[in-house]
Amino acid sequence: MSELDIGARSTPAPTGMRSVPRQARSQAKVARILDAAESVLLDEGFDALTSKRIAVVAGVPIGTVYQFFADKSGVVDALARRYLAEFEAVMVDLVEESSRAHWSDLVDIVFDAFADHYRARPGYVALWLGRHLSPEIQLADDANNELLALGLRAIIAGQEGLPEDDELLRSCRVGIHLGDAMLQLAFRTTPGGDPRIMTEAKRLERLYLTEFVTRG
Repeated sequence: MSELDIGARSTPAPTGMRSVPRQARSQAKVARILDAAESVLLDEGFDALTSKRIAVVAGVPIGTVYQFFADKSGVVDALARRYLAEFEAVMVDLVEESSRAHWSDLVDIVFDAFADHYRARPGYVALWLGRHLSPEIQLADDANNELLALGLRAIIAGQEGLPEDDELLRSCRVGIHLGDAMLQLAFRTTPGGDPRIMTEAKRLERLYLTEFVTRG
């Protein structure tokens, strides 16, 4: 394997929804509700994110919100799943880059790609940093990190002639979770991400993985 394998990646199944929209008109209503939820989240904060407030901002009757969502948690879950679906597209784009890059360059490529996407989607950052994610969404986020670790292991093993074993996977997991934690710190410290923290995060991750690769 010489690239990030995203074949097994998928967003979690809908939870908290009364019905899944099939027709274009219903899908448009749900998109409008989610757009309104994102707007409230960014402009007024998570505590203001009520079904009633979402309906007002979306310009729809409260019954329309309840037609699709059981409660506020269902709206939040659907909004987070929409973000995760977009992240899958980011992963697809990374596949092509990973096939051409040295593994040490992937630290910058992956880190910068996700930082750029978080800047473009501040609503997800608000949910992510506030830990307003459902257990199902958190598991999907963890699965994303595991996917990156597996892909990184395959690339390092192939480029460095190392066995694709559990020890290498463990180090890749640590590297990925280190980057994830530092990315959270960067966005918690400064809107848009503190560039100094992100620079240090990438340096630490490269040093850690380089030490593993060269120690044998």
